[in-house]
Amino acid sequence: MGLIFKQLKIEGDKGSAEAETLFDTGATSSFMRREKAEKVATILPLPHPKRFELAETGKGIEVTEGIRIDFIIDGTTLSDEVFVADNLSEEFIIGASTLQKWRIKLDLENDVVILDEKAVKMKLVLLEGRRREKRR
Repeated sequence: MGLIFKQLKIEGDKGSAEAETLFDTGATSSFMRREKAEKVATILPLPHPKRFELAETGKGIEVTEGIRIDFIIDGTTLSDEVFVADNLSEEFIIGASTLQKWRIKLDLENDVVILDEKAVKMKLVLLEGRRREKRR
């Protein structure tokens, strides 16, 4: 498990803020402390509660809400769904699902977050052209 801390700008539908962010390869998903989430985004209920086990054996948290936010790393804007939780030790935790989605690598030895230039270029595949070809 590796940990890197960075101050990141976060943006949501309500505004923007700075968040002390933990990049945590040991966390399955990304989480934000409720007080920080309320400042930047509309908190929405999840379709079903999700339970996450903490590093301490036998303990866990259940989350019932989430937000969609953008976060900026080295001038590059990325986005993801983030679970909202009370009493987190950190303001914002970027977990493995977000790291994998954006192919973010962590250089733990040098305390550096590395973005994959190909992965951060958002792409959209339009199916409309394919549908027209199939109709012919």
